Amino acid sequence: MSLDNFLRGRKLLKKEIPAKYHRQLKQKSIQKEKTMKLTKTEAFCLRCHTRFKKEECMIENKKELFFYCSECIGLGRVESRQFFYYVPEKSTVKRKVDFAWQGELTKGQAYISKRLVKYYRQKKPHLIHAVTGAGKTEMLFNLLDHALKKGHRVAVASPRVDVCLELFPRFQEVFPNEKIALLYGNSDKEYEYTKFVVTTTHQLLRFYKAFDLIVVDEVDAFPYADNPVLEFGTKNALKKTGQLVYLTATPSEKLMNQINQKKMVYSQLSKRYHGYQLPVPTCHFNYFLSRSLEKGELPNFFTNVLEKQNRQCLIFFPNIDRMKVCYELLKQKYPDKKITYVYANEPYREEKIKKMRRQEIDWLLTTTILERGVTFPNIDVIVYESHHRVFNTASLVQISGRVGRKEEYPTGSIYFLHSGKTKAMRQAIEQIKEMNHRGGFK
Repeated sequence: MSLDNFLRGRKLLKKEIPAKYHRQLKQKSIQKEKTMKLTKTEAFCLRCHTRFKKEECMIENKKELFFYCSECIGLGRVESRQFFYYVPEKSTVKRKVDFAWQGELTKGQAYISKRLVKYYRQKKPHLIHAVTGAGKTEMLFNLLDHALKKGHRVAVASPRVDVCLELFPRFQEVFPNEKIALLYGNSDKEYEYTKFVVTTTHQLLRFYKAFDLIVVDEVDAFPYADNPVLEFGTKNALKKTGQLVYLTATPSEKLMNQINQKKMVYSQLSKRYHGYQLPVPTCHFNYFLSRSLEKGELPNFFTNVLEKQNRQCLIFFPNIDRMKVCYELLKQKYPDKKITYVYANEPYREEKIKKMRRQEIDWLLTTTILERGVTFPNIDVIVYESHHRVFNTASLVQISGRVGRKEEYPTGSIYFLHSGKTKAMRQAIEQIKEMNHRGGFK
């Protein structure tokens, strides 16, 4: 791959560019730009759009004084003494694209699929509000096919790595001859220019006016929601004539305000693709829920549910420490069960999730990292300490949505184990019931 293709549509620091290209950085086709704008009192990062007071981000040694950005430091430190290197995106040329999807959309899915293409042609941003398990990915296929055939460059982005890892093979099957890049923080694959990118929203900060279409899946999820840096990175990665599509099952008040102000097109789907209603959580009170684990005990209701399991079970915890304590207790009490746990930085996380999909694990313990974007065929869900502040309304709706996603297994149970019902719990249950009502269920 040439340096032009490596940089096309991206702004990168010299240290982000392979050493084999460094001699070519003086070519006329390579644009060189400052990384920070400095005033008398402030330093302004031109990658993430964050302002700092100079005294907050200053580094001084015997040789020089410079400033750095602490906001986007996870992508590699931006310093005022450095430069970005950039090659503009090429103009679009129509091309042939192999589209191999043989499935059928439901009436509701087909309606939204057509609206996506229609409003993309009209260059209008679009919010898709669809229940968990509605088949949002399938609704995107025709839009992506349309954009790619136009010669457009497209990105499907999500705040969550697990969502990207699940979407990537699905898109590969639908577009079998299309080169698709998968970008996330710990990826060991070398970057390659492609017309189709699946990426975490953080990685969009490395792009500049690159994409004709950006789809942000799970737009309400942490860390994207209410994050001005990631919102800026998404819009900055979009061409001036490019379009945004947002997907969510739990739209924020901010997004709905934009709909009310007619700044975006709004489409809603209240029924799952297989026609079954959303399973509604049941709440179970135990005042000593958090103390039980500290004492080395497992609550009776918790063990009763597990012992009656004829499905796999996904068990959510508010933090890693609580999860690990419970894991040890479960291993002691149920030595014949295949039990494991995952969290954000767990080294074998991808492998364990694959094993869960292959039904090689009975009970998978997790933090909120698996609250969305993953599908296991036939599971029940338990939320341990659902009253904890980490479980907000959107989180609980998404967690509940892990159940009954497959047509072969459209039902299942969700249990909220709590020491006092919270507003978030009540609102989550109300939202699920409301979507069932809108979907035609009593």
